[in-house]
Amino acid sequence: MKQFLFIIYLTCGTLNLGYTQTISQYQTDISKLRLLLKKTPSYKDQIRGVRLEEYNTMYENLMDDTLNLSPYKYFNNLAKLMIPIQDSHLGLVQLPEIKNNNDSAAFQSHSNWQKFEKFPQYSVNIDSLKTALLKKTDDSVEGIYYYDNYYSVGVLRVSQTEYIGIVIETKKEVNHWKTGQIAMHLYEYKTNYFKAVYAHPVYKNFMLYNNERYANHSLINSHFYQSFSETVYRKVQPFINYYALPKESPMFQLKSLSDSVQYLLIRNFSANQAKVKKSNAFCDSIQHKLNTPSLILDLRNNEGGAAKVSSKFRRLLKKYAAANKVYVLVNNATVSQGEIFTLQLKSLKNVRILGQTTKGMITYGSNYGRWEILPGKQFAAYLTDMRGVGKGLLPYENIGIKPDIELNNDSDWIGQTLIIIKKDL
Repeated sequence: MKQFLFIIYLTCGTLNLGYTQTISQYQTDISKLRLLLKKTPSYKDQIRGVRLEEYNTMYENLMDDTLNLSPYKYFNNLAKLMIPIQDSHLGLVQLPEIKNNNDSAAFQSHSNWQKFEKFPQYSVNIDSLKTALLKKTDDSVEGIYYYDNYYSVGVLRVSQTEYIGIVIETKKEVNHWKTGQIAMHLYEYKTNYFKAVYAHPVYKNFMLYNNERYANHSLINSHFYQSFSETVYRKVQPFINYYALPKESPMFQLKSLSDSVQYLLIRNFSANQAKVKKSNAFCDSIQHKLNTPSLILDLRNNEGGAAKVSSKFRRLLKKYAAANKVYVLVNNATVSQGEIFTLQLKSLKNVRILGQTTKGMITYGSNYGRWEILPGKQFAAYLTDMRGVGKGLLPYENIGIKPDIELNNDSDWIGQTLIIIKKDL
């Protein structure tokens, strides 16, 4: 997984939360999660002084918040312990009851399960909600979002910093979602930036996405593993995604686009032994092949990796950029070491960053990919144990690196970049 929050005071309806959990189990889980978070480098870096006092007060309030303790509230209160910490790698998930949606009999039984029927609901007139949301402008987070062609969700602002996503229509084949049920809860910490609680489209277990963003009329990080679609929640259907790197793209590539422009693709800096071997061989093979006045370096969907792997490419490109122009393409899927590499190049002369703001998973990470199941056996937390290499990274955590020139989704990005290169001549 790359990668779910408060007592909710709603102004436009009421919430039916259902189910009571044992208070002792809840308090044990809250206490355990706090202890686990206190060991992370992000907690140690950020929760200090006044923020520590506020955090401790919040913790005590959560320990006492046991009235009508449904799974939804239980999960949200656990997630609230993570909300103040800027660390995109942190995660929290409610363990699903079923592991494989390809088992049709098991899934059918699961989808008819009582907890699906009594899933948290927001009491509102659906027709009136649709009418109100259709009037919202494209730049508003509020509106109607589509999850592919399966169901649609109306996102409604319920407080200054909170939005709730309510299922307003479903297709016949999606019988485990009912209108009025809550599919998401967004907590805004910066304009159009959110910590998001999602219910998985298939299993309906709760998940915390520590880094969500509204851009391109979409919640651009709302991808879900083992779902019946690879899409995200978006307002526009159909949607051609020029932001993303085409799926069929190789890991590494160098090619000529014209006599004056070359194209270099680097998709990762993985420390996996086999991938390091391929990376080193590719870098060695292009040492004397960068020979045009302009280079498009494509770091879209770069999955990150290790500094020791990226360093060879950095030295090569630093030498090239001393006399030539480099146009670096990044997007929301440029993460971790890919983002650090982008910052290193950004400091060089003749380098311009183009595209979309990067993910903001840059400051912290995990050596071991460690999941901790909480004592109640219902929830698991993903924890970090390392800091990124380099100083001054924290301002980019959960925020990302903004490009020098933003590209749009009207046409292919390579074509847009070639137009910019031509203007620069």
